[in-house]
Amino acid sequence: MVRGKEASWVKIVFCFTGKTVKGPVYEIVEDYRARIRKWAGVEIIEAKNLRLQSREGIHLLLSPSGRTLSSEEFADIIQKSMEQAVKHLFFYTGGPSGICKEIASKADMTLSLSAMTFNHQLVRAMLLEQVYRAFTIIRGEPYHK
Repeated sequence: MVRGKEASWVKIVFCFTGKTVKGPVYEIVEDYRARIRKWAGVEIIEAKNLRLQSREGIHLLLSPSGRTLSSEEFADIIQKSMEQAVKHLFFYTGGPSGICKEIASKADMTLSLSAMTFNHQLVRAMLLEQVYRAFTIIRGEPYHK
């Protein structure tokens, strides 16, 4: 991977089951959303009954049973997606009852932030921070150090 190199445009779409509750988590999500916008389009979809997006792109599901990656490995996935001119990277997180079977069965990859289970609200902030961190790794910026 070439660090610091400009890459193709990609839109990051965060698909969350339910609304992000106003308060500290919401503020963190909005902060990282603004930071990520420097490098990519950002969209947040919040729906009670989340469905697989029909737009072209790569669909990534977050689940405690998914593949655990280092921040560098995660950045590689984003970098390769941009190099392949992927239009959208969709990240799906479930709510208290998990995620719908359609998304779980059709996701291109299932990732885990940890083997532990986290509150579904907190996962939103953690995911956006990791996406931001990935972009700083790709661009060779000091945030990750």
